[in-house]
Parts: sequence; structure tokens; C-alpha cells
Amino acid sequence: MPIPTTPSPTLCRRLHRDEVFELVLEAIVSGQLGEGERLHDTDLEDWLGVSRTPIRMALARLEDLSLVETVPKRYTRVSTARPWLVRPLLSTLCSLADLALAEAIADDAARVAVATALGGPLPVDEEARVASPAAPPVIEALVSAAESMATASSNRRLAQLMGHFGPTVLFHARFIGDDLDEVGLSAALAALGAAVAGADLGASRVALAEIASAPVLLSVVRAGSAAA
Repeated sequence: MPIPTTPSPTLCRRLHRDEVFELVLEAIVSGQLGEGERLHDTDLEDWLGVSRTPIRMALARLEDLSLVETVPKRYTRVSTARPWLVRPLLSTLCSLADLALAEAIADDAARVAVATALGGPLPVDEEARVASPAAPPVIEALVSAAESMATASSNRRLAQLMGHFGPTVLFHARFIGDDLDEVGLSAALAALGAAVAGADLGASRVALAEIASAPVLLSVVRAGSAAA
């Protein structure tokens, strides 16, 4: 495993497991640790300057997010992106966002942030995309809006969950390619943005529910049409 060249961070002993998790998560999502990269405890210990215990705990949490995969006594490695996971992941993302929706709509700054995120596709940094494939802008917009909602919540645990869940969605959406139902998803996001901007809680909940149940993948849309 190529160890990051940045200086080893100084970690607070009390928060070893959380900070190790955050640092490895960031390295995976940014592409610093590539897909399929073997993760050796000794390399991570050298990089992070911590013992094996918080590293193993962090890797277990990353495995729960489908970002790391382990075969006992053989290897632990960074997962490959699985675009088919995007649909169920977005459904869960919307469920988490719904928990924060009422407080987000009551918060002027959060409402503006959500409406801005959903107001149009995010700009694409082509140079960065070549270096490390990125999720489609429409997916990035939804994740950004959901994170803004969670930030407005008085439930700090919710914001933390969203901060971990959003990057997982973006990681697995990197290679979704032409299978993304971008037209349908863009229309659903526009409806959510308008509802939030208008501080309409009921319409916002309906829009989130529609996104949560949306096919997302064109292959799913075609399969549904064929079955009908």
C-alpha cells in the first residue's frame, strides 16, 4: 500500500478510532487509496502512528459502509465501486435527510443551502475527474443537499452519520456512467429544491419519498417497463 506522503497526523488518544476512521475514509473517497488496494495493518500503523486496535475498528466500520472488503486470513482491501448499490444507498440517504427535514426548513441558512445545491448541476472539475473518477453532478447535488439538511439538525449523531454516508454514495456512484436516469433524478431534485425553498414541509417530504423510491438506474427503469 502506498502510504500517503503527508506528515503523519497527531491524533488525540481519546478519539483514536474515530480519527483513524475519518482519515482512512477520506483517503479512500479521494482516491488516495485506490480501488482494490491492499490495506496492511503495519503500513497503516506507520502512517497514522497508532496501534492496531483502532485501525481494525476503523476498517470494520468502513467494511460496514462497503468501502473495505475483508477475506479472513487472506487480505483486507479497498472495495471496488459498485454502481448497483447507489439505488439502495440513495434510499437510505433520503430517509436520513427526512429526519432532519423539519429543522432544515425552519433554518433560513440551511434552506438556502439546500435550494442552492439543488438549483442546478455542480460544476465539474475535469482535471480532478481524470485523476480520480467522480460521481455524476446530480448525485453530488443530492448528497450536498442532504448534508446541509443534517447540519441543521439538533441531532449531532445524524449529522455525523450523513457525513459518513454521503461519501459512500459518491464512492459507489463514480462508475455509474450511462446507466444513471439523470433526467428523472434531475426532475425529482428540482421538485425537492422548490419545495424546500418554499418552506413547504409536506411537499418536501413527498419529494424526498419520490427520490427514495426512484429507479435511479436506467436498467431498472427498462426492467420495470418490460415487466409491465
